[in-house]
Amino acid sequence: MGSETGGRSGGNIPDTVDVLVICGAAGVGKSSTVYEVSRRLAADSMAHAVLDCDELDRIQPWPVPGLPVWEMARRNLAAVWANYADLGHHRLMLTGVFADLRQELPWIAEAVPAAAFTVVRLTACLDVLRERVTRRGIGGRIGEQLSRSARQLEEIAASDPPGTLVVDTGDLDVRAVADRVIALWPALAPTGDVP
Repeated sequence: MGSETGGRSGGNIPDTVDVLVICGAAGVGKSSTVYEVSRRLAADSMAHAVLDCDELDRIQPWPVPGLPVWEMARRNLAAVWANYADLGHHRLMLTGVFADLRQELPWIAEAVPAAAFTVVRLTACLDVLRERVTRRGIGGRIGEQLSRSARQLEEIAASDPPGTLVVDTGDLDVRAVADRVIALWPALAPTGDVP
C-alpha cells in the first residue's frame, strides 16, 4: 500500500466512494474492529475517514418530532462527509448497529453520493456477548443491554442486504477480525494504482 496523493484541488475526484459498513449487535466488536482497521490503514499512509453512525443522532428528544427516524443521522452524515470529500477522500468506514440495513442504506447513499458499499456484519454467540457487555461495566443496565443485544442479533441477521459478508468474532482477537475485514474490502485490494 502506497501513499495517498491528490485531492479535489488537484482534480483527482473519484468516480466512486468506497464505503465499508461494519454492522452488528452491541458487543460484537464493531468499534474495536474499525479502529484497528483504521490504525493499519494509517500505518500504510492510506487515506480514509471513520464515522460511528450511532453518534450521528444522539440527541433528545429522539426521534426528532416531525422527521423520519433516520433524518437527523442522514443530515449529519451528509455534512461531515461533504467536508471529508472536499479534502479528496474516497474511502469511508461507517460503523453502527443498523437494526435493518436494508432500510438504512438508502439514506446513507443519499448522504454519501456515488457510494459503493461493502457490508460486513460482525456476529458472536450470546455467551460471548454476555462476557463482553459485562466487561464494559455498565452497571445496572447490563441486563437491559444483554436483552437488547440478543434482540439485535436476530433482527440484524434477518435483514442482511444482498451481498452482506459475515465475520464471527467469537473466537478471534481484534487483530484477526481486522485481517478478515481488510481482506473482504475490495477498496483495499492490490491494483498497482496509487491508493
